[in-house]
Amino acid sequence: MPIKSAASLVALCLLLFSAAPLPARAAVEHAPVTAAFLKTERIAVPGKLVKAARILDAGGEHILVVSMHTGPSGAENATPGDDEERYELFASLYTRKANRWAREWLIEDVNDCPIIDSSANFFPKYITITDLDQNGIAEVTVPYKYFCNGGVDSSTLKVIMRQGAQKFAVRGQTRVVHGDSDFGGELVFDPSLSLKDNAVFKAHLKYIRDKVYIER
Repeated sequence: MPIKSAASLVALCLLLFSAAPLPARAAVEHAPVTAAFLKTERIAVPGKLVKAARILDAGGEHILVVSMHTGPSGAENATPGDDEERYELFASLYTRKANRWAREWLIEDVNDCPIIDSSANFFPKYITITDLDQNGIAEVTVPYKYFCNGGVDSSTLKVIMRQGAQKFAVRGQTRVVHGDSDFGGELVFDPSLSLKDNAVFKAHLKYIRDKVYIER
């Protein structure tokens, strides 16, 4: 083949490749799963299951498990026989590795509150699975609150997002609207959320927080 023709062929190939559309990035998909499914997959659930989902993204197949375990306080001044003074909150993401599930990350918190009023709750409706930055990797956002006090007061509120090894959070207090009283509602973002690249995460965390932070 003459050199001129070979050069023309190379140029034509480059033109075709540059004109061809890039393949679309795989969308993040997710669907709820049951406790029975988790059992068949041999994924342990500490305490009572709150929410579970199967997730498919560019990193593979994952299982999200959110649960809460309640029990007696471990404190010395705990009331004997009181089975709901200690609240353990768990959110785990498992990734399929060959024929087993390996835990990729864990969100864990404890509210151990003997004698005085206590509680803890996730917000299942607002536990979200998204791809806000459209990189094909799922973000999981988990909001929850806990209370340890002897009267009408704000609860501690946290909204935590995980995207693989990355972790972002907004923390603060619930806002209590009780008769003529209106107090609480403090809000603190992780410093990393001030970065421009994380603006979409900050907006999402603020959106979720605004959905759950008022108590009446």
